[in-house]
Amino acid sequence: MKTIIGIIGTIGSGKDTAAEYISKKLSIPTFQISQPLKDIAKERGIEPIRENLIKLGSDLVKENGPGFLVKLLIDKVPDDLLIITGIRVVGVIEYLRENYNLVLLAIDAEPEVRFQRCLIRNKLGEAKILEEFIENERKENAAPNEQRLFECLKLADYTIENNGDIETFFKKVDAFLESNNLKR
Repeated sequence: MKTIIGIIGTIGSGKDTAAEYISKKLSIPTFQISQPLKDIAKERGIEPIRENLIKLGSDLVKENGPGFLVKLLIDKVPDDLLIITGIRVVGVIEYLRENYNLVLLAIDAEPEVRFQRCLIRNKLGEAKILEEFIENERKENAAPNEQRLFECLKLADYTIENNGDIETFFKKVDAFLESNNLKR
């Protein structure tokens, strides 16, 4: 049975950094759950901006079930250990737990820290101030959208607070790998 390291977290928390680190350390592939969604948006001529992808993802979940996008990814991967980042739908977590060996890692950081990281990376979307950043995040994780990141975070097997420097963060990721006996 395939083992999937699911990495979830708030915007700017360090999900992709953790995925890259684990991928290199264990020599395993990493995928963003949004990739098949972006591919479908492109096929349908939909501009791949955050708002459009959220709506398209919600529609696809309603039409095809919560495991639809993740199954598109997993079926193409021969590896028995892989990473999937960006899961934001409770039903996807349930699907993965029912069909695979899922180890779910949640990463979070204080909103101020995440806002500053997003400023540096120029990935704020429409937000120009911290309050707007927080409000946008709250709105996109509420009805009518299928994604519910805050609920998903509560389902994690392991949580890392990433408010410090990169070395401290990597030590926490190493502790996660060791505590879950994830190695090659």
